[in-house]
Amino acid sequence: MDRVLLISTKVGALKDLEKNLAEKYHVATLPMSEANMLSAVGNAIPDCIIVYVESISRQKLFSLMDLREDERFAELPLLLLADDEDREVFEKNIEPKQDYYLDRRATNPEIRLCIEEMIATSDRQKHILIVDDDVTALKTVRSYLDERYRVTGVKSGRLAIKFLERQLPDCILLDCFMPDLNGAQTLQIIRSMENGRRVPVVFLTGVSDKQMVLNCLSLHPNGFLLKPVKRDDLMSKINEVI
Repeated sequence: MDRVLLISTKVGALKDLEKNLAEKYHVATLPMSEANMLSAVGNAIPDCIIVYVESISRQKLFSLMDLREDERFAELPLLLLADDEDREVFEKNIEPKQDYYLDRRATNPEIRLCIEEMIATSDRQKHILIVDDDVTALKTVRSYLDERYRVTGVKSGRLAIKFLERQLPDCILLDCFMPDLNGAQTLQIIRSMENGRRVPVVFLTGVSDKQMVLNCLSLHPNGFLLKPVKRDDLMSKINEVI
């Protein structure tokens, strides 16, 4: 699921935009008053940024200046929602400037259409988390993905949970059969976490244990693949879920 970062001077506008986009995108929100946006965003790098400004001043833009000066955020496409006066203040202070501009009275369909274009042109590399206690299987799956995605591999459900406390991947490939925490137990915990509520999860299994499969499917994962998984099948599933 693509990620959108919403930043606004108005709490009401922030909530309205989030409600409009939450069904289709993973949405993070920040008030313009946030003193340290870089810290608040952490490692969950979005695919695009939307900034809503109203009666803006240079002082109110200081934290956004810091965000855009960070190399991870400087290259992300940015949509500015503003009137002409606020746009002028924004462009005098923020570098790089916005890539897209709409009047802040733009309709929801106009905003969504612009987001689609922004994401289509974004160069952010998607991040895949592989969770598998079988080192050979983990290395094999990673070799399929390394050229196209940023990949992190961990060997247990507990390590996956620790990873999610710090970062938000675009997709998780989760082995069903692992010691300590199996795939179903791991996914239950992931879904209870702020960083894991909506991240796509695809189960991988090399054993056809009917009860385990049923337990995993009852958690409504985004996919289920049998190991040894074929490269084309894996790439097709990842493209489908993210």
